[in-house]
Amino acid sequence: MGLTLEINTGDLQRASEQLQGIKLRSQDIREAGPAIRLLLQEDVDLRFQSSPATVSGGEVLGGEYWEALSPEYLLTRPIRRNGQILRDTGELLQSMTAAGNPYEVFEVTESELVFGTALGKASRLQRDRPFLFWYPALLEKVAAYVAGYTGGSNE
Repeated sequence: MGLTLEINTGDLQRASEQLQGIKLRSQDIREAGPAIRLLLQEDVDLRFQSSPATVSGGEVLGGEYWEALSPEYLLTRPIRRNGQILRDTGELLQSMTAAGNPYEVFEVTESELVFGTALGKASRLQRDRPFLFWYPALLEKVAAYVAGYTGGSNE
């Protein structure tokens, strides 16, 4: 009676290749960038769809509170009275979600992804009513995608 140990070098090679792939994907996220971008674009679109009324303000997707538009502003632009905050012309939303928009900002390097808009009024709007922000559900979606990408299951 004895103990037999059998080593299948093919299995070891496959495991080694898989680990090498994980290492390489975790060091360079450029290939994951387009999919992460789609997740962010979808989130921005949903956030704008859930935009509260201009006259009342309220919570938007992700838990941020958007103040109502001022009575003075609504007097000068009465057409906005029955609309949604940040949804009058669609320019801001399209600058982040429409393919090829000239104001679109999207850059991916090995370790960083930048997503946003270069629209002139965006920085003031972001300050007054943050339309780009992280919140737990969005972080979980992006983290799950990155984990799958790093592990090789999103290929």
